[in-house]
Amino acid sequence: MQKRIVGLFANYNASEKTLCAMYLAKHVIHRYRHVVWVVPDDVSSKSPYFGFSHKWDASVKSLQSKGAEIKKQLASWEMCIFFEENEVLYSFLPAVAKTAVFIDPYTWNPDSSRSFVKKCTYALAVSPYVTNQIIQPHTLFNHLLCPFDSTLQLIPKAYFSSGQTAVLFYPAYGMSFLERQCIQHVSEIVKECCPDTKSVIGYYDANETPELGRDARTFDWKLMDYLKQTDWIVDLNPRPLMGLFGSFAGALNIQWSCFDIPPNNDEYNEARRHLIPYPKGGLTLENADKIAEEIVRHLMMPFRDDIDRNKRAGSYSKRILEFTRAMNKLFDAKSR
Repeated sequence: MQKRIVGLFANYNASEKTLCAMYLAKHVIHRYRHVVWVVPDDVSSKSPYFGFSHKWDASVKSLQSKGAEIKKQLASWEMCIFFEENEVLYSFLPAVAKTAVFIDPYTWNPDSSRSFVKKCTYALAVSPYVTNQIIQPHTLFNHLLCPFDSTLQLIPKAYFSSGQTAVLFYPAYGMSFLERQCIQHVSEIVKECCPDTKSVIGYYDANETPELGRDARTFDWKLMDYLKQTDWIVDLNPRPLMGLFGSFAGALNIQWSCFDIPPNNDEYNEARRHLIPYPKGGLTLENADKIAEEIVRHLMMPFRDDIDRNKRAGSYSKRILEFTRAMNKLFDAKSR
């Protein structure tokens, strides 16, 4: 029997989107026999992102150097899922292959993006914000609401009575040096105000040296190790895209603080959420004190009971339902 193949096109740059591509690849493998992950450029051993995933480092195929090889394989592709728009790979695909593209509001171009999305079988909107701001104004009729989920197994969490004693994790994937500096400053202020907390800033850059409280080598499996120990995720991403850490909070029973911007503030991210007003200028050193003050306020707010701790936990079930519906639509699977 010939292998059924699903292609993924996504950057391999140790960003939150790279993590999402990894989780979706794992999800797809359960339904299809093979996944081919195509990246725009080569991932060399000298790349700052090499080592991010021991599984995928050597498995991703570069459109830059292996374009001819990829083109030969495409006859057996049943679907290609684009995390980034790419006309070259699209032009290689057989006419019978279905296509889906995750809409990125930060890179959306009214002309080129609309043209590419309209050619795809499905346009995937990870939040109602994308639907309202992009899909409806541009009359894209091929859209599916697909609030992304990592489909992780539940990890038992230790009980903690107060955020003042919590273990904190600050994800910093895909952020700039200055943004990580700001997070470092925020974490130091929070530590001064809540000395019983423990925290780590996690991201991946093979060219940087890990330090105490700032782990520049938080590769894919190490992220899972941190989350097993985490009581509270502090997600200060100023450009949230697919709500990955909101998904973790819902699946793993973790409290989380995040900026009050989409998709963080939609109904599918409500589980155990504590919103931080988004300051003018965003994640900058000038705003660090104000951001830290909000986090400390969240941590010092006592939990009265489990109902309070798990407030709006049902929103994660809605998220899973919508994600599953979208996946069943993509892969022609019948809902149970």
